[in-house]
Amino acid sequence: MTQQHWLGVLYLALAVGTYEVLNHIGRSRLIDISMPLDKQIPVIPIFVIPYLSFLPILFVVLPWILWKDAHRFKIFGLTVFVAQMILNVLYLVVPATLVRPKLAGSDVFTVLLRDLVWKLDEPINTFPSNHVTLSVIAILTLGAIAGWRKYLALQVWLVLVCASTLFVHQHIIWDVLAGVVVAVLFQRVLRFNKA
Repeated sequence: MTQQHWLGVLYLALAVGTYEVLNHIGRSRLIDISMPLDKQIPVIPIFVIPYLSFLPILFVVLPWILWKDAHRFKIFGLTVFVAQMILNVLYLVVPATLVRPKLAGSDVFTVLLRDLVWKLDEPINTFPSNHVTLSVIAILTLGAIAGWRKYLALQVWLVLVCASTLFVHQHIIWDVLAGVVVAVLFQRVLRFNKA
């Protein structure tokens, strides 16, 4: 592995490490910033599938970017790190949470959502959505590497991932919008500066 590979890995490790530390701070002063419109969004358990499809970013996309383009992997890692630092500051300033409805049912999607996702992923540090931010950065990076003809399919996937955060009640509209803005802003700044 080259120095660029190692830098990319270091940036990603720092991003994950700082998030994990912060994820245990500020639980005593959580606030609900949801709007009335957010409360009208139904829980649609089948959206747990696109929500969890975020996980291939860790096990498929990252190794592929690392193998395909060392420089872009470094930029990807740096972008994730810088974006995560901004998210961390916002998590401290706006310790947002949301109120989840009671979810009954025994179908596979409801059980997966209620008994796995909701239990493992508490509704804390929701603004902006880390899920959305990382997905947008990954899709923009993949689009640059895979070629823009394949970009349409990637965009459809991204829309489903972003929508899923709302339909599984992990995030509210503000979280999604802010996550997209942070991702696009820093991905473009770092890409154009060719860090």
